Amino acid sequence: MKVAIVANPFAKIPAKKYGGTETVIYYTIKGLQEAGHEPILLGTGDSTVDCQIIPITQRAEFYPRSPALVQAYRLRVRYIHKRTEKILRKLLPDIDVIHAHGFDLKPFASFPHVITLHNHFTLGSPSQGRDFYFNPLSLQYFKERKNLNYVSISENQRNGYPDLNYIGTVYNGEDPSMFPLIKRPDNYVCFLGRFDEEKAPHQAIELAINLGIKIKLAGKTDFLGYRYFRNNIKPYLDHPLVEYLGELGFEDKVKLISHAKCNLHPTYFREPFGLTVMEAAYCGTPTLAIARGAMPELIEHGKTGMLVEDYIEGFHAIGDCFKMDREYIAKRARKQFNYHNMTKGYIRAYRRAIKAAK
Repeated sequence: MKVAIVANPFAKIPAKKYGGTETVIYYTIKGLQEAGHEPILLGTGDSTVDCQIIPITQRAEFYPRSPALVQAYRLRVRYIHKRTEKILRKLLPDIDVIHAHGFDLKPFASFPHVITLHNHFTLGSPSQGRDFYFNPLSLQYFKERKNLNYVSISENQRNGYPDLNYIGTVYNGEDPSMFPLIKRPDNYVCFLGRFDEEKAPHQAIELAINLGIKIKLAGKTDFLGYRYFRNNIKPYLDHPLVEYLGELGFEDKVKLISHAKCNLHPTYFREPFGLTVMEAAYCGTPTLAIARGAMPELIEHGKTGMLVEDYIEGFHAIGDCFKMDREYIAKRARKQFNYHNMTKGYIRAYRRAIKAAK
């Protein structure tokens, strides 16, 4: 099959630092090629994947760091998406199926297509929040798009909008061989992710301080999280138990999560997957997570991590994480969540979409 994979313009593929969706796209392309298919990437011109790349913009359009830059950024993204639509229309005679990641395929409803839902659903309008013009997972947005072909990245994600036309659930996956199994971790816990209210890293900091254990934090801050970082994270950065590492590249990220005693995941929202939980597990690192969203699908409670109602309960439960069999954690994650399984799931979804279109 020839598969047109439509990415967003926010990060090159693979992403140099933060970019979960871009990581998934990279491994989907890799898996499709190994399975004998021909992916074509519609993405940023500075991407470095080993397949045909049709640039929708020459360089990645990173999320703005401050609100003052948002309006110009939105206009730029709108222009790029209109350009992407024109490019995709010209490509239709040469491809078998479209696989979109955050790109609106309503104009291509009659062509075989698959849309991966990477984010959680909201009640807001499509023009609100992080997903303006590029990944608006609001109920209002989907009223006119119910019958498109969707792939959820967890079973729990579907509960946010059960009436969509789901043609599969495909768990995210990467290459576990890129992550070392560390059986004897160092004496610290970690947080890896986005610094904003949804991810709630301040809860991880407060937990570590109350436990009297060092915490290392890494991730990105954009225009939606800069006030949160200033008010909720920065006051802790002078504490002797808190080490802020900023946004890390791949090697530093792996070093952080692999040597941690426990990965902390105190989310406030229905998270549809959680790549950092999977990546930590590849290394044998357990996760203490709020039992919300996809966490019960990623974590085997009591064996690969602990699922708690809040981090008050987590204070009393985290000791169980420190005692877990890290070899078992790594073995389970590597078997269940990898890019080979992910690719097989998408190939099944492509065939369903092609059959439905005929």
